[in-house]
Amino acid sequence: MNRENENAFFEQLLGSSESINFQRVGKVFLSRWYWIVSALILAGIFCFLYLKLATPQYVTSVTLKYSDKQSELDEISSSKPTFLFNTSSNDYLTEKYNVQSPEVVQNAISKLNNSFTFYRMKDLRRIDVYPYKPLVLEVLAYDPKKYQHGTFHLETDFELLYEVNEQEVPFKLAARAIITVPGLTFRINKIDTQEDYLYEFTFNDPARLVSSLAWRISLDEVEEAMPVMSLSFRHHNYKFTEDFLEKLLEAYGEYDLKQKQQSSDLTIRFIKDQVEVYAASLKEAARDLELFKQRNQLFNVSSSASEITGKVRELEQRKNELEIQRAYIAMLEKNLGSTFEPVNYLSIGLDGTTDGVLIGLLERFNTLISQRKDLLLKFSPNAATIRNLDEELNKYRQQILENIALQEQKNTGTIKILTENINTQKSRFGQIPALEKNYIYLQSSFDVNQNIYSLLINKEIESSIVRAGMLPSFRVITQPETDKVSPKSFQIITLFVFAGLLLGLGSVLTARYFNQSFSDIGRVDTHPRVSLLGIVHHFPQKITNSGQDLTNFLTDRNIFTESMSALRTRLSFSKSKREGYLPGEGKQIIITSEKSGEGKSFVTVNLALSLTKIGKRVVVIGADLRKSRLHLFFNDSNQRGLSDFLQEKITDLTKVPLSSSVPNLYYIPAGPAPFNPGELLQKPLFETLLAYCRQQYDYVLIDTAPVGLVADNVPLLQQCDHVLFILRWLYSDQEAYRIPGQLADEYDLPEVKVIVNDFYPDNLHGSFTSSPSYGSGYSHYRYDYAYRDNGYLSNGQPSWKERLRKGFRRRNNV
Repeated sequence: MNRENENAFFEQLLGSSESINFQRVGKVFLSRWYWIVSALILAGIFCFLYLKLATPQYVTSVTLKYSDKQSELDEISSSKPTFLFNTSSNDYLTEKYNVQSPEVVQNAISKLNNSFTFYRMKDLRRIDVYPYKPLVLEVLAYDPKKYQHGTFHLETDFELLYEVNEQEVPFKLAARAIITVPGLTFRINKIDTQEDYLYEFTFNDPARLVSSLAWRISLDEVEEAMPVMSLSFRHHNYKFTEDFLEKLLEAYGEYDLKQKQQSSDLTIRFIKDQVEVYAASLKEAARDLELFKQRNQLFNVSSSASEITGKVRELEQRKNELEIQRAYIAMLEKNLGSTFEPVNYLSIGLDGTTDGVLIGLLERFNTLISQRKDLLLKFSPNAATIRNLDEELNKYRQQILENIALQEQKNTGTIKILTENINTQKSRFGQIPALEKNYIYLQSSFDVNQNIYSLLINKEIESSIVRAGMLPSFRVITQPETDKVSPKSFQIITLFVFAGLLLGLGSVLTARYFNQSFSDIGRVDTHPRVSLLGIVHHFPQKITNSGQDLTNFLTDRNIFTESMSALRTRLSFSKSKREGYLPGEGKQIIITSEKSGEGKSFVTVNLALSLTKIGKRVVVIGADLRKSRLHLFFNDSNQRGLSDFLQEKITDLTKVPLSSSVPNLYYIPAGPAPFNPGELLQKPLFETLLAYCRQQYDYVLIDTAPVGLVADNVPLLQQCDHVLFILRWLYSDQEAYRIPGQLADEYDLPEVKVIVNDFYPDNLHGSFTSSPSYGSGYSHYRYDYAYRDNGYLSNGQPSWKERLRKGFRRRNNV
């Protein structure tokens, strides 16, 4: 069942799509081609103005590759450095916050050395003229709290104005002149401009400039999960975009290197402090030993004394190394703190033999810190995932602190044992003569201090070498490329052309949609007792509402006269449906419409003229006693007429119809407007007049008041052979075609015939489908006659090609 419904749906969809006649759709839009062309021209004007006035935007970009390698010595160094990025981490994604940091941006601005921004006023917009500087200025003093951020104007007559808060302060423009405004003082070192050039310039406040440039910087991942990023900068000045990105790379590299060198700087500072301490001790021990030798002239000691001295020296050196290691661990404990930042531990101690468990805990702690930074890119600090990771970090921090305490306890115990061993060895000095004993003490102290001092110097040199070999975490792998991102001419032109087409086509569809006038002739004969009698084409000449119109109506053979002839033919062969109709009696025809202005009198007169051409005697009655215009076509003053007869001011029936200048055409004007037109038309005198006219004339055409406005002519509807209802093309109301059917139903009329008046070809209101144009059978009418342009008509309008050809012929003849 569902499949049958689907098949029916697709058949209906295909059927509806096939019913659309694309040729007719094209004709609808071509009917208003000048609308579409005008819309395209308007779009072209706006496109030109936009491309002319829009501020261009440029983007300079480079590709950066991030690496875990800290220095060139990593491959040959046996010690494991503190990596900036963990191999399983995406820490490089957080670098966009570093490159946008105020410290980096401000450093790049200072490297650029562009204290003022100059603008040239051209084409109704301000153009940044960087790197050109019409004035070479040197800032002497700046107070951000007092400066009001005004604008300096360099006029065409070399006058300098400072505008702030709608106030202007003039200054003398001269080389070496010092300009002072509240919060800013600068010197004009050089004037490099010409007359007739108007410039503006503003001071680049570092704080404001940092915030305005930072959001223009972007660092995006080139490909997911790869440490390759694209660094770009967007600005409206081509050269400034390139220069600033160059300085930004320098500032970013310095910042990154500075961050990496912090751990080495900390180690070197610690070693230098220890070197100073042991250097003083070494100098003192050397001086004491030298004085002792000079006083006692001692050059040799016994072998036993040398053995004791060597052991004491070894124990003292070990003890001092443990003291240094304990101080370093204390510094590590202080740096650990309570924040979630990596711990720079390098090689703990001086000999690299510190407990491996502590190093493992520190490495795991730094790994979790890196993971936390990655998660902060996706979650908030209060998220459950972040809180769980914080708990794990706190556990590791506690374990590290416990291990440090254990390490300190172990070092303290070891130092205690070493101290006892040293005291034991020193107690053996009692067995040595006093002179040798004093010498051994001095020599042992000197050797210990010398060894420790040498060790510290070596470590300082090693750390300095590591620091000097450090590299930034990134490497530029592509050359800077600058592209214009807006406005892109091709895309903008395409967009405006599309918008122009959309506006033109949309205006056509909008005009069709909001059309409230009658335009669908196919709806006329939808009622079973309503038929389309014919279509009266537009009269090509101006109507003067005078007797001259009678001559103009029938002079030429045009579409209008042919349409009236077709209407006459159909009316002649129409059978009367009036009760009491007698053979040989004239036909009585009433002509009405919904409202005034739809052409009742016009159609009545032209139909009468057409009937006279075939030898019929026709009388036209102006039954619109309120506002008749029928008499104008006969040059009648309308002083006497139907209203006088119905008021019994005229009693002779033979004098009521008046002859016209056209043979066989007679007329009865409405006469002066009475106060009771509806009652007069229902008098028996009017029926008597109609009966007389039917006996004397072949056709009696009654021009009545609009049935949609008054009910004067309602009694006449059932007394006539034919009821003609006039609909004016693109003038009558959209739903006016329903009124004939309503009249037929309400007054039980056998048939109401509709005439479409003032029709002219206009594809704008044509149908989009392939359905028949207007009705079927004999009621089918085309927009035009097939012989319109083939010379059959006497005054056929020449085509545009013929008019153009004639114009060229006249020009050549001249």
